[in-house]
Amino acid sequence: MLETRYDIRVDWGHCDPAQIVYNPNFVVWMEHGVNVLFEAAGHALSDLIRADPNRRGLPLVKSEASFMAPARFGEVLVLSSRVTRFGRTSFDIGHRFTRGDTVIAEGKQIRVWSVADPDDPDAIRAEPLPAEIRAGLEEDRIVTVRTFWQG
Repeated sequence: MLETRYDIRVDWGHCDPAQIVYNPNFVVWMEHGVNVLFEAAGHALSDLIRADPNRRGLPLVKSEASFMAPARFGEVLVLSSRVTRFGRTSFDIGHRFTRGDTVIAEGKQIRVWSVADPDDPDAIRAEPLPAEIRAGLEEDRIVTVRTFWQG
């Protein structure tokens, strides 16, 4: 499977008063990891959504995280993201945060490929991930983005 890796510099604003990363920041970083993963697969989410007015994106239906070690102000973490399971209309994305050889946190998201529901303009419906997008995510390679992401 395609795996992306990118560096995150822990800034002051990411931390609580003890200079430890405030846990919700990991959720924000995982969201960015999804964007990086789709871009590396050749299908930037922003382009996909703009190209088809019926596309509604990747709703998050479940998210979980486990924290193994603290991350602190001034450290550089690496976030690795990849699809770990494909279902009929859903797929799982696994995220791993490391500092050197130390695993800081791991997360999992379940996403659904969605389109506008033709019977209800305010609703969405799940559909299978298009074959060309799935093929890009299934490529066996690692893409490393060496820029610091700050959010």
